[in-house]
Amino acid sequence: MMLSSGSPVLVFPSKVDGWIAALMILPLAVSIGVVGSALRANPPLPALFLLVGIEVLVLALIVATVRSTRYEVTDREVIVRSPPFRWRIAIDGIESIRPSRSPVSSPALSLDRLEIRYAGDRRILVSPRDREGFLAAVVARSRHLHRAGEHVRRVA
Repeated sequence: MMLSSGSPVLVFPSKVDGWIAALMILPLAVSIGVVGSALRANPPLPALFLLVGIEVLVLALIVATVRSTRYEVTDREVIVRSPPFRWRIAIDGIESIRPSRSPVSSPALSLDRLEIRYAGDRRILVSPRDREGFLAAVVARSRHLHRAGEHVRRVA
């Protein structure tokens, strides 16, 4: 996909830690066990459809999250997508990017994370599989960001 200025939108899939994927699947497995037990009680047909429908929706959300969590770098912004959510971060509003291993809930499927601080004191954690490429792409699109290793800071 090309932007009006001709620069490509760069897409960086999330790195996925196996244990985080397993942690997401564990509640589903328990839920399937509970639904299986409930189904042996021969529930009425509407209840059966409700139980199975909920399971399918939960499974679809987990699969969509694991497969579709990604970070897009355009000429003007970083777009963080983690179904069903989306965040837009203006590159000109980024104050800093630094490595983090914070376990705080975020659209990052690995603890090998980068904390983006933007718009004053807002923060978001991301985990691009290609950290080097992600950092280079963001810095290349800004006149105000300077990089020192894995640390990016706004310069005056």
